[in-house]
Amino acid sequence: MRLIASTVVGLLATGCALADDPCADYRRVLSYSRTADPTPVTLVLDEEKTGAEIELRLPRSFTAIRGNLSDGRQCKISLELMWPALAPGGAVPDDRRRVRDRLIGDFPAWRALTIDVSIERKPALPWAIPGGYCSARERLTEMADRPFVLRAFDDQVRWPRHRQLDGSYRPIQELLGYPLNSANVFYAVDEAKTEDMVRIHCSKGAPRCRLDGQFHGLGTTTFFNAEDLENWPRYRDTVRDFLERHLVRSVPARRIPKPGLIINPSPTRTACMRDQAAHGRVDAEILRQMGLDR
Repeated sequence: MRLIASTVVGLLATGCALADDPCADYRRVLSYSRTADPTPVTLVLDEEKTGAEIELRLPRSFTAIRGNLSDGRQCKISLELMWPALAPGGAVPDDRRRVRDRLIGDFPAWRALTIDVSIERKPALPWAIPGGYCSARERLTEMADRPFVLRAFDDQVRWPRHRQLDGSYRPIQELLGYPLNSANVFYAVDEAKTEDMVRIHCSKGAPRCRLDGQFHGLGTTTFFNAEDLENWPRYRDTVRDFLERHLVRSVPARRIPKPGLIINPSPTRTACMRDQAAHGRVDAEILRQMGLDR
């Protein structure tokens, strides 16, 4: 009886923990749902590793995931915005959310008329983007030119082929303009502030880009059309201003997780990271913890 009682108590405790965890039920959280309901909703997102927390209050019609339709803690805040007016994408019918006016070669393809923004329960680590750039520079070849003030690489994934009107297939690389036909991974690491650094990854299949940045210590992602790559600072700044307008409360990160040690770092990566530290993009203590200091 004592064993049964303890088991029941354990199950009840587990059930309560799952009920308090917004990410416990992925099937519910990730169910895609839109609404035209303009009722304001208060969304809270926290990050247990750093203690960072934000609280947003905005109409439900901006939300893209069913988990965002109720007040309280969220697993992820996902928003759909009509660009450039930043009207709620959730209130727009499906037939007005995208248009088939993009030509890839001679074949029309869909172009999204919305941008998707998500804020996740993951810390925005100050060394992540400089470290990613140094890793790419070690493994890949950096373009000599810097299109749109971005440092560009190609991830060396094979380019797909796209069907044409006559039934033939042509490589996507032949059908895209510069720089997307030369590179698809971009870094902005020359920004004055660490939080302004971004990483952009563009798909080689459906021409769509994701911009990874941060908002009050939490990781953010903004999806936009690849042909608008030159406007990436406008996407970053406009989305950030939108979030600031709806921010009710924020708790700054109280602790930063320690970076993992780099075992036998190559001279190329070591020199790159030291250069980032010399320009103030990476803290010197971080380099010491990584084993990259002199």
